[in-house]
Amino acid sequence: MKRLEKLLLIFLTVLLVLGGISSGGWAQEKSYNDEYNIVDLFIARPLGVIAAAGGTGLFILSLPFTLPTRSVEDSFNMFVVEPWKFSFVRDFPEER
Repeated sequence: MKRLEKLLLIFLTVLLVLGGISSGGWAQEKSYNDEYNIVDLFIARPLGVIAAAGGTGLFILSLPFTLPTRSVEDSFNMFVVEPWKFSFVRDFPEER
């Protein structure tokens, strides 16, 4: 009797694991390339954060030149807003 219970438990465990592996694709309607998602998550977004921090510094350095020409808003969008949007607002995984 103990052997039957043990076999049943092993069988149910295997079914649970296989069901979890195979049902992952059913939850998504669209298929995404996992390699690009990994590159996006671990390389592109951290580089975007670094670019955003550097862009914030460049924006501060460019203020003496942009204030007289009244282009502070344009330089703020280019140096600060766009890199931060790239890193944090963009959808993951990004649709192609």
